[in-house]
Amino acid sequence: MTQASTSARALRVNPIALRQKVAQQLERHRNGNAYPVILLRAEPVWPHDPTISLPDGRTARVVACGSPLAIWDQLVTDRPDEVLVLLTDLAEAALGDGVRSRVFRHRVITMEPWDLVVEAFGARQPDSALEQEAWAGEALVDAMPPAGWPKLTTPVLTRDVALRHLAAVRLGLDRRGAGPDDLDVDALLRWSSEPGAVEAFGLLRAAEREGLKQWLTGQYGRPARALFALVDAGHGDDALPLGLVCHAVWQARGNEAIRARGRIDQYFGKLDDDATVTGFADAVVQVVRGMLSAPESEVRRDGHAVLDRAEELLLQFGAVSSAAASPILRTGFTRRISTAATTLLAALDKPGDPALDAAVSSLADHDLATAEVERVRRIQMAQRLVRWLGETVPPPASVADGVDRQIADWGWVDVAVDHVWAGDDVHPELQAAFREIYERARQRRRGLDESFAGRLQAWATAGPGNDGGLLTVENLLPRVVEPLLRANRRVLLVVLDGMSAAVAIQLADELSQHWVEYDPLAGSGTSRRRGVVAALPTLTAVSRTSLFAGALRSGSQDNEKRFIADGRWGKDAKVFHKGPARGGAGEVFAGDLADAVADSGNLVAVVINTVDESLAHGREGSEAGWQIGDVGFLRSLLDLARSSGRAVVITSDHGHVLERGGDHVRAADAASARHRTGLGPAGPGEVELTGPRVVAPDNRIIALWDPRLRYRPSKAGYHGGASLAEVTIPLLAFLLPHVTDVPAGWSAVEVRSPDWWQQATPSPTAAPELPSATPKSRRKPPVTPAAGETLFDIPQDTPTTTPPTADANLVEQLKDSELFAAQHALTPRRLDIKKVEAALRALVEAKGVLPAAVLAERAGEIPARATGFVSTLQRVFNVDNYPVLTLIDDGRTVRLDIRLLREQFRLSGERS
Repeated sequence: MTQASTSARALRVNPIALRQKVAQQLERHRNGNAYPVILLRAEPVWPHDPTISLPDGRTARVVACGSPLAIWDQLVTDRPDEVLVLLTDLAEAALGDGVRSRVFRHRVITMEPWDLVVEAFGARQPDSALEQEAWAGEALVDAMPPAGWPKLTTPVLTRDVALRHLAAVRLGLDRRGAGPDDLDVDALLRWSSEPGAVEAFGLLRAAEREGLKQWLTGQYGRPARALFALVDAGHGDDALPLGLVCHAVWQARGNEAIRARGRIDQYFGKLDDDATVTGFADAVVQVVRGMLSAPESEVRRDGHAVLDRAEELLLQFGAVSSAAASPILRTGFTRRISTAATTLLAALDKPGDPALDAAVSSLADHDLATAEVERVRRIQMAQRLVRWLGETVPPPASVADGVDRQIADWGWVDVAVDHVWAGDDVHPELQAAFREIYERARQRRRGLDESFAGRLQAWATAGPGNDGGLLTVENLLPRVVEPLLRANRRVLLVVLDGMSAAVAIQLADELSQHWVEYDPLAGSGTSRRRGVVAALPTLTAVSRTSLFAGALRSGSQDNEKRFIADGRWGKDAKVFHKGPARGGAGEVFAGDLADAVADSGNLVAVVINTVDESLAHGREGSEAGWQIGDVGFLRSLLDLARSSGRAVVITSDHGHVLERGGDHVRAADAASARHRTGLGPAGPGEVELTGPRVVAPDNRIIALWDPRLRYRPSKAGYHGGASLAEVTIPLLAFLLPHVTDVPAGWSAVEVRSPDWWQQATPSPTAAPELPSATPKSRRKPPVTPAAGETLFDIPQDTPTTTPPTADANLVEQLKDSELFAAQHALTPRRLDIKKVEAALRALVEAKGVLPAAVLAERAGEIPARATGFVSTLQRVFNVDNYPVLTLIDDGRTVRLDIRLLREQFRLSGERS
């Protein structure tokens, strides 16, 4: 060892290092005494357990001796069979021959740090760069972890390896389940925010503090330099929040920002380097972003605590306005909300204003959008309603037209309206925007309901047989379920009492993750999600009884059981209502229900009343929207149906309207909240309905079409009236993705949200340079995984595509392409060119996006083979792995990038 490596003073020693040293000495110098007295030169301080266990099973007792007398006391005292270790900082010459003659090796054994450190790491020697760090030897001994330093595979202990392990211990990376290999700028900055971390660093010896600071700064540059400037200035605890403030202020313009920079500079002490501050700020933003999106709730909580402290610093430095454009601070998020609120109101009178899409997109891009997901979602819903209000919407031309449009378009309006009604809790401008948008949407919906009521009045008078093939509640089982039963298909019929089109939209979106939706009445025509007309009045006693009877009837649960058991739907058909379906303690649902779904019975019907009961009693919480988990035991029931291989049909008996501050109309003849039976003429908001479709005395009722009106005391919602949301029953039919024997007449559904619902595409950016379109090229662009937007997703960044248009020449151009011919020839299983053509046409017509099952079906493949079919198409289209054709939504949806298709295959850009 060099002289520089010798400790100039007594070494502070911990139990791990002491145990290692004593074991080393006893192994190397056996003197015949099993329990010697070992005199070690070390700081005469021992705040640890006085007894330690040695590797060979012996016990050692450690005593700190600050004087010769203290050593003599230990030497002359009787002791049990144990090794006695005495720690002293006295010079050997001061002890005398009497002491030395009675101790191990007759000398004071020096604790040489490098010997301990090198042996602990399993190396032979330190490199010269490490030896020059005179402070590091003692620090590595003092910081030695309980299990010792990890053994190396190399004979030389290098400076960077040793100091990385030392820094990992001093920064407490093990508290976050990390180690030396995880030490980086992120870990260093995160360390500064841990309670007591900076204070503990200040308790290290000055030489070790300075040595670690120099090494960490050399490793991690500007962020580390700025961090330790804050630590030296006494502001290390505020490193993360201050970094966020710096990120905003150093990018801002104006006098306020300049004055704020001057105040912040004082926090950094002697540091006066804008490049270092901005580098530090950029690193902090990345760290806090990671905290806010971490899967661990405590880490996210710490991230929000950093944001809270940053807001305090903004006030302290007078820099609130400078943070308006911050992509991560709460002030920046609030400003973006204000901008969105302003543009929402302005766009109501200026349809198509691009400022609205830009404002909402900017809000969704803010880092707090994921934490404030419900608020952002409601703003997006308001944005969608503004787009819808900017369109021309003709009234329904017939009952069939109204029901179809309620399913395909206006039900989505109802979803958005529910979210906007839920409102905002703190932002007055946003509250005002929501109120105005809600009122305008409600007025338009009221007009549509009034028009529909007139069509319904004429249609009800005509009665059954004059409905032009319209699907009604009483012919739903004969037309949808009975053909399945005749074909010996096992069916689960779920009746969600009171489910509206809006609720169905949300549930179906979630169900599509595991099921494929079908149109059971598509035949050879175009498939779509269908609506069913409820019986009148739209009450459970009428409409649900008619559903199970297969004819217009009025009755109770007992009647429904009798109709199901009468043999028309099979002798083993069963229906489970609220009581019998419920299980006991520890059961999700009754054992009889589970047995029925699992056995060979062809039809099992289950009534779930969750939606209907919410109309009477309300729902806990303020969030709008429905998910599978909100609907009783529906998720578990569908899991059982999936394992049993059943087809699933989900429907309702009627829809509903929600209480939105409506008016109470007093009526002595009120038979429900939304209809009455007296002889008086229909008044404002009412329609008289007569005819065979009205299941009431004299086949006549007066029903409310105005959703704002009710006859009975206020509840959360109502049914029984004549508005579109009450009369329209959604029909959802599902099969498992792997089903190969699709029922006759069933066709996979492409359920597309209305154009006004879809998020606007950002302005196109410059396309990446593409290589020559030949099979030999192997240069690849970076591929960004595309995430499909589910019903309520916050939009994420996805590759920009040119909005596709149906080009009649595109398929022919592709077929004439030599590159396409070469790609098609290289596929392991030569794909029928007609199937490729059909798939491409279907994607172009669908604006580039289709469910995988629908795409397969339209190309002539069975939906069960959709994944393999798309994989083969990707081999044809994705030249050099360019993402021309991609699977999104966990493989459920196919996306075609038409711009990239044209460029990759060198097709012309002519549009028909």
